[in-house]
Amino acid sequence: PATVAELALAVQLERLRVAEALAARDNVVGLLEDAYISVRQKTATISRLERELEILKRSSSSPSNLRALVQESQCGDSLTATEDQTDVEKALSVESHVREICPGVPLAEKTVVGRHSILAALPLPSDIPEDELQPIVLPHSYSLGEFLRNTTGVLTTYWCPDREEHGYFLTPVFKCTTNPRVVTAHRWSAVDVLGHMREPTECFYNKDGKWYYAGTYVAFRMDDLTTQEWGLLSTETTQALIKETLAGRKNVSPQNTYETGQLYAAGALRASCVGLQCIGFNNKVYHSVLEQS
Repeated sequence: PATVAELALAVQLERLRVAEALAARDNVVGLLEDAYISVRQKTATISRLERELEILKRSSSSPSNLRALVQESQCGDSLTATEDQTDVEKALSVESHVREICPGVPLAEKTVVGRHSILAALPLPSDIPEDELQPIVLPHSYSLGEFLRNTTGVLTTYWCPDREEHGYFLTPVFKCTTNPRVVTAHRWSAVDVLGHMREPTECFYNKDGKWYYAGTYVAFRMDDLTTQEWGLLSTETTQALIKETLAGRKNVSPQNTYETGQLYAAGALRASCVGLQCIGFNNKVYHSVLEQS
């Protein structure tokens, strides 16, 4: 009986050793699997960083090619837009990738580059004339606002350096108005930044003191101006935005203007960036305006 008990104990011990060996094997297999996955992820990260480093090196020597290089990086990362996306949605996907790369670029400059990449990714209409546009010569007794009904702000409008047919303009998200019954009562309210430009609109721009017909445009909302970008704006541009913000307020004092500027700088007030996509060129409008000027 003692021999049988010892044999049973030995078998039990052997089973425990086998179970322990199997558990150790499973643990090693799990660790190897985790290590394999980690190596693959790190290899992919290294490849991506190498591509982005190459993009940064090439873009630093030729900044105008940055957006084309970004698109090249997107192809390498298989970041392709789906067929059911609109042109604006595809352009926004390009902009989001721009913000992920270029880690050494200041935030404000990266935001501007990203905004330009959106515009550069938009398609161009096929009916834009190849000839140089003729300026609109206004009668001395008229301003363009009186001569034409739709204009864009000169100081607050920017055009894409790579695709100058597209651009964006800045406009206040909130405006201050005065109660018509109580001149000392003021209120802030959100405004519709797109307005009538949700629909195709004929637009004009000013260059070197001359007005030109730009084409048919539709507007779309982009990311609001950041506080870092606000600090980079010219004094003329910030004053134009502040003036537009307080246009509905009566008895505006220099103190009101200063305080409004401080609110923008702190981010309490925001300026919206409204994208301008050129979708056509109305030759009938163009020639009609030139004939009337």
